[in-house]
Formats: sequence, C-alpha cells, structure tokens
Amino acid sequence: MADCHQSFVDYLGAISLVETQEAKLRTSRDALLNRISNRFKRDGKQIPEYESQGSYAINTQNRPISEDFDLDHGVYLVHWPDHQEVSTAEAFDLISQAVEGQTSVPLPHKDTCVRVQYKPAADGTPAHHIDLAIYRKKSDGTRLYAHRVEGWRPSDQKGFLDYYNARTNDQVRALVRLFKGWSDYQGTKGGQKMPSGFHFTVSVLECLKQAEDRHDRAFVYTAEVIRDRLTAYGNRTGHPILRPVIPNEDIFHSYDSLRLRHLIDKLQEVSVRGRKALNESDSEAAQRIWRELFGDRFIAPEPGDLSEGQKIWSAPAIIGKSDKAA
Repeated sequence: MADCHQSFVDYLGAISLVETQEAKLRTSRDALLNRISNRFKRDGKQIPEYESQGSYAINTQNRPISEDFDLDHGVYLVHWPDHQEVSTAEAFDLISQAVEGQTSVPLPHKDTCVRVQYKPAADGTPAHHIDLAIYRKKSDGTRLYAHRVEGWRPSDQKGFLDYYNARTNDQVRALVRLFKGWSDYQGTKGGQKMPSGFHFTVSVLECLKQAEDRHDRAFVYTAEVIRDRLTAYGNRTGHPILRPVIPNEDIFHSYDSLRLRHLIDKLQEVSVRGRKALNESDSEAAQRIWRELFGDRFIAPEPGDLSEGQKIWSAPAIIGKSDKAA
C-alpha cells in the first residue's frame, strides 16, 4: 500500500509562510500595538495588555491560496474600573480610532474584531491583515470578549492556548494545518462556507486518531471520526463538539442543516478517496488522488508522465467523461 507521508510533509512545507511573510506580519502587528499604546498614553489611559492568539500563537499558520495572510492578536483593555458599565461599541471605537490611518485601506466593519488591511507592497510583500480581537480584563482576572452584536462574552484565550499546548505534538499540529489546507482548497469550489481554523483545531483535539509517522493515515482516520461525530450530532443522537474552555459553547451551533451536511459530505469524500489512496499499490497514483483533495500545491506526477501502456489502462471508460478533478 502507498505510503505518502513524505508527500504530506512536502505539502506542509509548500503551504508554510516564508520567512519574509512572517517578518512582515510581526512588523505590521508591532506597529499597530505601538500605535494603540501611544494613543492610550497620550489620552492618559492605562495602556492595554496584549496577547498573541489564533494560528500564529499555536504554530498552525498556513499560507492561504488567496495569499492574503493574517495574524490575530488580543488587545485587553484594563483602564476601566470593574464597576463601570461600558458598551462593546465604545471598546471598538477606542481601538478603531487608535489604528485608523495606519494604512490607506479604510477599516472594514467586523463584528468580531478590528481588522487592519495592508495592500501588496512594492517590495513584493503580498496583501495581509491584522485582526485585533478586543477584550475587557477586570481586576480579578476575568476576561470578556467584545462582539459588536452580542455584547461582552466570557472568554479564556489563554486557557485555550494552555489546553492546546498540553495536548499537542508534531502530528496534531500537522493535522490542524492539513485540515485547514484541505478546507482552503475545497472552499475554492463554491458551495457552503467551510469551517474556520479554530473549528478544525478543536475538532482535531476532540477527534484525534493518530498514526505514528503516517500523516496520510492520520488525516483519513481523524476525518472519519469528525464525520461520525458530526453525523450523530446532526441526527441528535450524539454530543456536540464543545470549546474546551470558557464559554464551552457548541462550536457548530451556528451551522444550519445544509452547511453541516456539506461539511459531512466533504469529510466523507476524504474517507472514500483517502482510503483509496492508502490502498493504492502505486504511490504516484495515490499522490494524484491526494492532489484532487488538496489542490495543486500537493505535488504529484502528471498523468502525462505515465507510460503509453499505463495511459491505455487508466483512460476513462466512457468517451467524453473524465474522473480527474476539475
């Protein structure tokens, strides 16, 4: 049976941010945090606290197909007395006013964060953006996340990072990145919106099925566990997948039946095609199956590389039809 572990490792390398992109993200982030600190200092307010979060914090960041890469960072407002009533709109205004003008792109309206978008630069740096999530931190350590519509919500980003770091290893990290890369490519095909990186991170931790030294097997096996969990959840015969820390919500609660069914079908496709790839005797044929799931960034020999005899036996049985993925 085909062992495509090294092809998976190569794919992870192909979707990694290059050093210059990582450096640009850090430079853009630091400039924004300095701008916020200086604005608060000028206004006589206690400077916020800052914490890294998202895929950058847990080292599961990919280079998206769109090339609009990003970084998430938490801004913790600590200047308000605990008893003071403050709206999330006021919190958003404070941070928006502090960072406005850092780039020439107007700040888009986001309910979950303040996004600062950077255009492609003359030095070749592609477009990227920094998402600033806003929190209120009280004197007892309580942290509340600001949502424009839903108001202040309990949150424990640090607790999630601790939870993840206590359970991760090289394969867990690889699987999160593989699901995100697969989802990124599948999302280019249209249809229902695919889940976020956070959804895949929690789902991998909850449904992990490791296969020592075989990322290809672990990807298929874990996809099948996630599929089965979501199928039972959709049928109301199983438990939801919960955020493992406060507020411990069902992470798929906002998915309607169509979106959930779409995701289950996609995971079923991973199971069917992935099992076929695992059972292939020819590793090059297996690589082509994987490329159909992950896209062109997954390296596989072209069908034209086949010998004439192989071409005859691999040709479609029905004229005008092809089983090659579009």
